Amino acid sequence: MGWFTVFNKKEMPAATSEPQHALTPVVAEPKVDHAQLNGASVHDSQGIFLIYSYLQQDFEQRGYNDALISPDEGYKNDNIRLIKYDLEILIHQVKTYHESLMKDMEFHIHSRGRAGLIDLVDELRIKQTDLQAHMTKVQEFEQSLASDRGLCERAVLAYKRGFMKGLASITQAYLLTRKF
Repeated sequence: MGWFTVFNKKEMPAATSEPQHALTPVVAEPKVDHAQLNGASVHDSQGIFLIYSYLQQDFEQRGYNDALISPDEGYKNDNIRLIKYDLEILIHQVKTYHESLMKDMEFHIHSRGRAGLIDLVDELRIKQTDLQAHMTKVQEFEQSLASDRGLCERAVLAYKRGFMKGLASITQAYLLTRKF
């Protein structure tokens, strides 16, 4: 036995009466393309990304689960109204946040302009145009919610589809599997 083989020996684990615990799986964070964010953060819980995050929920699964809980048309309609009301609340929150941010930005543009910080003022104006674009997009969300069109309708359609799948699943499980 050489020197290296003595040190490279692996010890055999002793058999213990305690069960070995499984390691908890590591959850990878989603990859984000920061080039498409225009300086905004994905973790910004007050901006337009709050609306996008809400609209990207799995409403189809939610509708399916609701159908399994209560396969009632009134229950479905109430939940659709709740989805719309929640979205309306989010839109109002984001509008309020954007209006406040715009006022703060205008103050900083004027005060930094008086101080002669031209480059900083130019950078703030670029951010201000991005904010105005976000405000326009939020206005479009509000209009699409009022007219039941666009991305806002996607949430409702997904919920309805899931609810219908849940109803079909109930029928499949209880009636179509029975033999006459």
